[in-house]
Amino acid sequence: MALNYLDIPAIQQEISRVPRAGPESVLYGVWNTILTWQFPVQQNYVTRPQDRHTSQAGQRGFSDLHTYQYPSAQQRANKFLIVQCKRTGLETRTSTWDEGVQQLDQYLSATHRTRHVNPTPVYGIIAVGMYMRVYQYDDTTNSVKNILDPGVPSTALPLHLRNDHIAIQQILDHIKANH
Repeated sequence: MALNYLDIPAIQQEISRVPRAGPESVLYGVWNTILTWQFPVQQNYVTRPQDRHTSQAGQRGFSDLHTYQYPSAQQRANKFLIVQCKRTGLETRTSTWDEGVQQLDQYLSATHRTRHVNPTPVYGIIAVGMYMRVYQYDDTTNSVKNILDPGVPSTALPLHLRNDHIAIQQILDHIKANH
């Protein structure tokens, strides 16, 4: 069995097809394949594209990918990860990353604002081209905070899908084990 998403030929091919400048939809394919491999349907996981969220003010938004799990014998899903994709070519723009954080705040807050404080963690990933950053939702502030797996130095952010695949896999494994 593969231990890393780059061991999967289809994922390698999707990553190799990411252009230097291209639409967000290319990244949907990359992240959808990574997430459905990491969080398989056989273990009651579902990754839903363009999932709708409604905020307290009634505003609607659509997260790019929302992953959740149906715990055995329960009807209610445990929604634990949102991935927001931004097109390639914008990786160096601070405003692109800031917009992604704002969207994660909005969607995670709309989904989890009424949770009890400190239940299982909820995560968000911003993917801009070949790079990503991971965040954790803070129930007390109703916002996301930048997080890292303990093995990833803070100077390594953002992480590159191919060059930092070991660190990214560690982060995905951490999310799977702790959600």
